[in-house]
Amino acid sequence: MNHVFVRRLIGIGAVVSALFAVSVTNISGAHGMPVPVGATTAAGYAGYWIASQVTVDGYIADANAMPASSSTVESALALAVTKVEGPTFFRMVAWLKSNVNAVTNPGGIADAGQIGLLLLVVVAAHEDPTNFGGANLVQLLSTTLDVYEPGLYGSTDPTYDGVFRQSMALVGLHATNQTIPTEAIDWLVAQQCVTIAPLVPDPVVTGGWMSYRAPGDPCIAGDSQNYVGVDTNSSAFASTALAAISVTPRADPLSFFAAMQNATGGWGFLGDLADDPSSDALVIQALATHGESPTSPRWTRASGDPMSSLLGFQLGCDAPVADQGAFTFPGTDNAPNLMATEQAVWGAIAQQFAIQPVTFSPAPVPCQTSSTTTTLVEVQAGLVAGEATPVAVVPALTG
Repeated sequence: MNHVFVRRLIGIGAVVSALFAVSVTNISGAHGMPVPVGATTAAGYAGYWIASQVTVDGYIADANAMPASSSTVESALALAVTKVEGPTFFRMVAWLKSNVNAVTNPGGIADAGQIGLLLLVVVAAHEDPTNFGGANLVQLLSTTLDVYEPGLYGSTDPTYDGVFRQSMALVGLHATNQTIPTEAIDWLVAQQCVTIAPLVPDPVVTGGWMSYRAPGDPCIAGDSQNYVGVDTNSSAFASTALAAISVTPRADPLSFFAAMQNATGGWGFLGDLADDPSSDALVIQALATHGESPTSPRWTRASGDPMSSLLGFQLGCDAPVADQGAFTFPGTDNAPNLMATEQAVWGAIAQQFAIQPVTFSPAPVPCQTSSTTTTLVEVQAGLVAGEATPVAVVPALTG
């Protein structure tokens, strides 16, 4: 099972141009973030927190203090999306470059989804995707096509991550200006659900995607008891990818998202689940790639809109200083959640992934007041973006 998706699935249980500069005001601030707060600022707060999780060597550590390559790729992409904390981002890029074989071939098997995400990081860093740490990422990705089944990237069982890894492969290739094989596009298009037995439309199925559907298998509605069926996350990944490469799907995914939306304005992984930040963010990004504003009347429900739902999961000024700016996941007692925070910024920015080199700025400090100062601590000297510049930790709150 693809380890990137396993992290995503555990998080649920426990990525066409910049269309909008989304601003949200009068958020209730359920977790204590100052209000009103704009979505772009909230994303910056999240970027600040993510940067604080990065080691001096440039990676995200797992529970055993060992490098977690998937978390490092996704966190680097989150910083690129928010365009903050450039020194930290380039430190991560340097680590990814030095460890590219382990990053792209975990367990000795090329990970198509992770390679797709890494291609986005490489583009943001203005690196060469055909020679990143000595690896040709484009060629490596191509070796995984058609291995498991025709048109699909990746050689492992796609039951839990087929649509995810295909979507990220297509977006990564698009970002690097590569020609995408027709059969790979056709595979993703064919995975969309159009009808359900007995061949009639069903609003909670039509227009959506399952995580994977074997050739000839029918679509099934989402089942929260077994976590199977059509889901919002796979649907968001796929519809975002097709919109990015200007391919029209077989059915309108926006109708599916409307049918799955909760009265609170957000989305759960499946239709009968409560809002969660990852699902909110992925669907918001999909809406944006289709020209939709997540704060428009079309997407406003009785108790809120998608952006208010998403930002309601951000930990604010009543949280411990070390947690401020992170996003939490339902059922975790307001604990900061790295994966939720990585994905939350995709929705808060509400645009497609970066497909050109990024210009970075310092991240805003959560809950900073006029009496708050910051300190920037040099921890070592290193090469950042090809220039000899100090590598620094994230500014720490003092005073």
